[in-house]
Amino acid sequence: PKERLLIKNINCKNREEISVLEDVSFTAKSGEILGIAGIAGSGQRELLEAIAGLQHLSSGEITYIDPKTNEEENLRDKTPLQIREMGVRLSFVPEDRLGMGLVGNMDIVDNMMLRSYRKGKTMFLERKQPKNLADEIISRLEVVTPSASTPVRRLSGGNVQKVLVGREIAAAPTVLMAAYPVRGLDINSSYTIYNLLNQQKENGVAVIFVGEDLDVLLELCDRILVIGAG
Repeated sequence: PKERLLIKNINCKNREEISVLEDVSFTAKSGEILGIAGIAGSGQRELLEAIAGLQHLSSGEITYIDPKTNEEENLRDKTPLQIREMGVRLSFVPEDRLGMGLVGNMDIVDNMMLRSYRKGKTMFLERKQPKNLADEIISRLEVVTPSASTPVRRLSGGNVQKVLVGREIAAAPTVLMAAYPVRGLDINSSYTIYNLLNQQKENGVAVIFVGEDLDVLLELCDRILVIGAG
């Protein structure tokens, strides 16, 4: 498997200037699921957010290797928008589904548009493609909902997660990060998410999976890293 993401000696502090990541280094490779295990609150959230451009690093490097050209792109301290404009195909399923991943009061179609609205050429938003994507996700992932126009907050936790994971996968990422994607879900919804992650792995995506169930990590992942106190 080829390396897609290189993390080298990254350090990060929170708003209280307390260190939450210390000298973290690893590689994420295409066609594998890399598991990150550890007690909740050990720096998992900050690690993924730093890669996604949501956390400022005090030192270290985050390097993305383009699968087509093999050129290296520096992602350190780039915003999510800057990362996207660089052509880096990175998707992120955050721990907080309705706080960071989706907008609860918006319907499924509008939540699809959160990834595409900047592509519009006029002041009017084009809803046809997002509607088609919403319908496809509802059908393919068996999302239980009255319609694509239903506010996301009215869906069950499992269906909210299907919408979020489906949208991120639809972006055709080369790196997919997922934090506790099956937390609080029933067994059927959990296996749907596991199957989606495995499909991405088979498609050559570098998947980074943060989980708290060691049995699941051992079954699902090709490699497992353990993080403790950052």
